[in-house]
This record gives sequence, structure tokens and C-alpha cells, in this order.
Amino acid sequence: MTVSLERSEDGHVATLRFASDHPMNVFTTATLETMLERVREVGADRDVRVLLVAGKDTVFSGGADLNDLGGLDDDAYRHYIATEYRLFAEIEALPLVTVALVAGPCVGNAAELALACDFRIVTSDARIGLPEMRVGFVAPSQRLTAYVGIGKAKELLYGGRLLAADEALGLGLVTTVTDDLPAEAAKAAARYAGYAATALAATKRGIHRCYGIDADPPGRTFDAQEQAAAFATFRGPDYAEGAAATLEGRRPVFTAPRATGGPTA
Repeated sequence: MTVSLERSEDGHVATLRFASDHPMNVFTTATLETMLERVREVGADRDVRVLLVAGKDTVFSGGADLNDLGGLDDDAYRHYIATEYRLFAEIEALPLVTVALVAGPCVGNAAELALACDFRIVTSDARIGLPEMRVGFVAPSQRLTAYVGIGKAKELLYGGRLLAADEALGLGLVTTVTDDLPAEAAKAAARYAGYAATALAATKRGIHRCYGIDADPPGRTFDAQEQAAAFATFRGPDYAEGAAATLEGRRPVFTAPRATGGPTA
């Protein structure tokens, strides 16, 4: 995958673009590592006021590359998880406006990437969701729940349902639905680049504090808990079955017993 970082002539708008030959534009460990490097470049450049995050013209991303994940040993997979959580947290904490430009599918950790941005501008054929449960994998919950509330989050995460653009708009998950993504992106970038940068950064920090988003990512205890759960399910029998079923184009049959636990006296 190629990950590029382009800047506008005045330096105020940066565009992080990722594209691969894979039809679903999926993420590997190397993709996440390079994206994190580019995000840090943006964070260090005080001229940048807006970051646009874009995939290919017709596909944002189908999320993780299951073939790539299947070849990782324990240490490599822990590194993968830590890198993606660090990437999302650092994008979320950037003291500038971040906008995901979503065309077509935006699935799994690609949806988490989009939700880590301040705004999401999507095409009318966009499909957004966190379908990890369908493959027996833990679904990340904190960002989606912050946007839609606990009841709707359970409905969406338990079933792994993908949302059409208009439904996502109605839930507040996306900002704008458009049939001309480049034009809408240019208009938004020009508007956001004109905001008072210092005041915007302070306002963003204040909003994040209201929701317990640590100013020093990824210092959240919840991130560590989700990463531990991700590793546990990755090595569990249900994920092995779910990943195999997905790659083979069949419905998975999950057989692992549920975890113990429940109300305590």
C-alpha cells in the first residue's frame, strides 16, 4: 500500500491518502506504521490547520487484511494492535480539524480511523460499520458509543451491521453525504482552514475532556483493556472459524463457550 501526505500551496491543508492494489484497500501492519509516521509529521507542522484522510476514489477501506493477520505470531499481533490504537488516538488528539473522506466501504478498523476524525464526509454509496463480531472478534466500542449511545451501539456492534450513508447521517456518525466528494472536501477544507487555530485547539481539548479522552494518547485505561480483549479473541477458536469462513465465503459456526461472570453479591 502507498501512503502519501500532500500539502496545499499555503501549507494549511494536508491530505493523508492510502491506496493499495487490493480491491478493498485493506490495512496491513506496514500500512498502520506508515500512517502513524505521517500523522506525526502533521502534528509537528504548526502550519497545518486541516488534515483530510482519504482512501481510494471508490473504496475507503475494508479494514484489516485477514490474510496478513493470519500470518502474525503473538508478538507481531500485539504490535499490530498497539500500532492501530496509537494511530487512532494520535489522530483524535491532533490540535487541528481532521476530516475523513469516505467513499464506498468503510469497515472495521477503517471505520475506527474515520471515527477518530472530527468529521466524516461520505459518498451516497458509503457503507460504514464495525462487523468484527461476524468473524468472532471483539468490536471496538468507545468511539461508536460516544456518538450513538449505549443502546444503539449494542445493536450495531452485536450484529456487526453496516450502515448506509443516510442512516449514518441520521445517527450523527457522518457530517455530510455528497455525490461530489472532491468538491465537498475542498469546500470543507477552505472553511476549516479559516478558523482561529489556537482557539480551535483549545476548544477541541475541552470537548475531549468532557468525554474522558486523554490529552496524552494512548493513555486511556480503556484502550489497554480493549487491546487485551482483542488479543484474547484473536487467539480464540471463534476468530479462527470466523476468519476462515470469511475467506471461504461461507457462514461461520461459532462453538466456543461464553466467558464466565455476572452480577456479584
